[in-house]
Amino acid sequence: LLARIIATNLGLDYVKDRWAFQAKDGSEHKEVVTMCCAIKPMASWLLEETVSVCRERCGGQGYLSCNRFGTFLGLAHAAMTAEGDNSVLMQKVAKERLGILAKQPIQLQKPSSTDLKDTDYLMYLLQAREVNLFKELGTKMHKAGRAGTYSTWMFEESDLIQHASKSFADRLIAERFAETLKTCDSDLKPVLSTVFDLYLTSVLEKNLGWFVISGILEPGDVGRVRAQAADLCAQLGPQSLSLCESFGITDTMLSAPIALDWVGYNTYDNQGEIMSEEEWNKTVRNV
Repeated sequence: LLARIIATNLGLDYVKDRWAFQAKDGSEHKEVVTMCCAIKPMASWLLEETVSVCRERCGGQGYLSCNRFGTFLGLAHAAMTAEGDNSVLMQKVAKERLGILAKQPIQLQKPSSTDLKDTDYLMYLLQAREVNLFKELGTKMHKAGRAGTYSTWMFEESDLIQHASKSFADRLIAERFAETLKTCDSDLKPVLSTVFDLYLTSVLEKNLGWFVISGILEPGDVGRVRAQAADLCAQLGPQSLSLCESFGITDTMLSAPIALDWVGYNTYDNQGEIMSEEEWNKTVRNV
């Protein structure tokens, strides 16, 4: 989860920069909008997942309003909304990518190494997933013809459309992470490289069924991918707090007892967080 958060933030920063500094003649606008339509759903879905997972890990403290999980869950749901949910945006991503790939097909070259620990091979797998999914979608839309376009797109191939669009977003995020590794401080590169490998492996793990069914991976690779994900998590575990602190989130921004002095907050009866200690002293203790 933490690897996906770091990776998605790198992708989001890139897309924001592309939006802010796009060519003034409008030549990049269509490409940039497509990236925006992909990164917004991915980031907001990830925010909702992060809030929910963290809330659950905190037990009963997690659903106290003072600890603010509810606030961020509400923000996540606001961001998860488009004209309905964010799946609408992913439809636009699929439409635009189909148009581009029809004119400029991608020819992938399989790397010599097929070791699942090889970062280049993992990147190839994400690229192959995107190419294959859009090829399948394009074939089905062509077969549907003009008369069957609406029905096929809206009622028959929704899952494929969403999967293809997510594959584009995953690949985009991965490429931005790879570029970041080329320019980051040398002392950060070892830990970020491990985070990158974990991100790539997590995408594979989440989509293992598709990779095996499509014949890109073998059934025997399933256990290796899962073992690799667990091993990378174990490597990063001791550094997880430092990675979280690298976001530079201040105490003022946190402003939640569970993230600060939760012991001190619970030294008095705060009436289920309704009363501050000052209010308690005045109304109950008569101090």
